[in-house]
Amino acid sequence: MSRLKSVIYFGAFSLFACAVVAEEQFPETISLQYALQRAESNHPDIEQAQAAIELAESERLEAESLTGTNISIRSRLRYVEPNNNILNQTHNDSSIGLYVSKNIYDFGRSEAASRAANSAIKGERISLASARNQRRLDIMRRYFDVVLADLEYLRDNEDMSTAFIALSRGQDRRELGQLSDVDILELDNNYQQVRLKRYRSDNQQRSTRSLLAIAMNQVGELPATLENPTLPSLSRKIPELEEIQLLAKKSNPALRVAQARLSAASARVESARASNSPILSGEFEVSESQRAIGSTDDARIGLHLNIPLFAGGKTKARTAKQQAVKRSEKANLARQHAYVEQTVLELWLELNNLVAQRQQAIAQLDYSELYLDQRRALYELETKTNLGNAMVQISEAQRYLKETEFDMAYRWAQLDALMGKTVYVQAAGEKQ
Repeated sequence: MSRLKSVIYFGAFSLFACAVVAEEQFPETISLQYALQRAESNHPDIEQAQAAIELAESERLEAESLTGTNISIRSRLRYVEPNNNILNQTHNDSSIGLYVSKNIYDFGRSEAASRAANSAIKGERISLASARNQRRLDIMRRYFDVVLADLEYLRDNEDMSTAFIALSRGQDRRELGQLSDVDILELDNNYQQVRLKRYRSDNQQRSTRSLLAIAMNQVGELPATLENPTLPSLSRKIPELEEIQLLAKKSNPALRVAQARLSAASARVESARASNSPILSGEFEVSESQRAIGSTDDARIGLHLNIPLFAGGKTKARTAKQQAVKRSEKANLARQHAYVEQTVLELWLELNNLVAQRQQAIAQLDYSELYLDQRRALYELETKTNLGNAMVQISEAQRYLKETEFDMAYRWAQLDALMGKTVYVQAAGEKQ
């Protein structure tokens, strides 16, 4: 397994020039824990979720404004020609006053609007936490892809070396008359095939690193060396299906967001219905006028009741629109219930399959290691010359086992996210 350990620090070999960019910010070696911490950065997905919260906050402020206090100063500069029968013949009719008004009661409109805004804010905050979890899942998947790309490169590089040695020996044997030109062309064709595969693996190393950098919101920087991740989830016992489905229905972020949006839509229907309701408001005014007459008051205070009689169908239109939104949100909630139940089932089945696959992968690796030891012994006795093929076989077995373990860890992380848990990978040496 020492060969596998050395592979984890592979990558700088063919990617050193790619890892050096305008300004290096990655550590020399990054861990999965370090990569997952980048989920807190200002990734575009996180920024969009933050913007949705701010939009919901603006709706709350708008709801509060329906019962807010309005203060204004009213001034007037006016020249008048008074009636001859009026005692005060002053021409200056200018005035200035302070006007204060506040809606005291609007028969449920503002209260429903406030409930709609609070439900929307709750849903968007859950959505933000879920977006961060999705960032962690994406980073985890990309991190695993880089490690697997390095293992694939090692396997293909050894395969190319083996094919090159076979071609070189074949050319020597042709000079001795032991092989024909057709035999040499066959060996060369095999070498060119594995050589092309090796070049593709080399390109895959860079591609996966670029995708990891994007997921970590460090576009343009390519991490060179990745640590072998610690995966404690490999030892987790798979719970009963009914248990995790029940927990997912209770805590799944997408379901909670859908429920909050449905609550907000219901409250908006109530607010729309009350948009043509009477409004009781209080008013207070103090003023000073340059032309005092009998009807001029220095201060006024009172209640004002506005009862709309006809709104031209606006209330009906607003209500119909919000009812349509509510119906859509109700359908979305039902869709999310079905999606969560099916996704939990699929993950549960995949985890059970991966447990069996991991056992098979371990057996395959044990066989490959024993086979390699046998080839080495025979090679030393000069009875066999296919040591290279045995090395390729063990490299593939190591890659296959890692791929299986990464799939298991990723499925567990997906299941945790579905149940509303924060995606987390334990650091080496950390107590559970």
